[in-house]
Amino acid sequence: MPPELGAFMLGYLLIMASPGPNMVAIGTVAALEGLTIALPMIIGIAFGVGGLASFVLAVSELMQVETLSPALQFLAGGMLLTVAWVISRTRNFAGNQAVSPPLRPSQGLALFLAGFSTAASNPVTIAYFAAALVPIGRITALEGKSNLAIILIITGAAALFWTLCAALMARPTMRRFVQRREGLIRGVAALLIAAIALPMLLGAFGLIPATALSSFSIAGGPK
Repeated sequence: MPPELGAFMLGYLLIMASPGPNMVAIGTVAALEGLTIALPMIIGIAFGVGGLASFVLAVSELMQVETLSPALQFLAGGMLLTVAWVISRTRNFAGNQAVSPPLRPSQGLALFLAGFSTAASNPVTIAYFAAALVPIGRITALEGKSNLAIILIITGAAALFWTLCAALMARPTMRRFVQRREGLIRGVAALLIAAIALPMLLGAFGLIPATALSSFSIAGGPK
């Protein structure tokens, strides 16, 4: 493993612990519906993070820009808006029950896709991976080594972190508090994620500068 991976994982832990679309999505679903209902979303986030890491490592030699292309901004913004819609609409899985009922396949798939979209389109994660993971990819490429272990470590760390967060938010006291305010909390969560998506969509159409990665130096990490 490249020695830089330890520093990268520490930075990524701080990224995950910072308020953002992943935290909003997982916290809302876990507190309202319980840990069991949140698991498909957690798995989706882990796969989304792993997919994003795979993509960044695969094209690390080509990533020399500091802004997202309009197409990527449009795609990421659209995915986040979809997540906002899912959070605002997927209610009454568990209601006020202490134990969540079994998920229907369609419900589980919707939550998995929402989690995947949230992780894969999170602008902070994209920026951090572009800044800090690209150099690691270049090192492994020069050494002729596979990136599979790195991808598995990142994916596993995301799955473990978000499972712990969901378990904390799904505690009975937290669930009772949140369920009494379900409509308000779902609405606020959806609006927060939509607010993150809006600048990306505006940037895709050239209405504001494309600054998703502007606070990062691709070659040397955060400025």
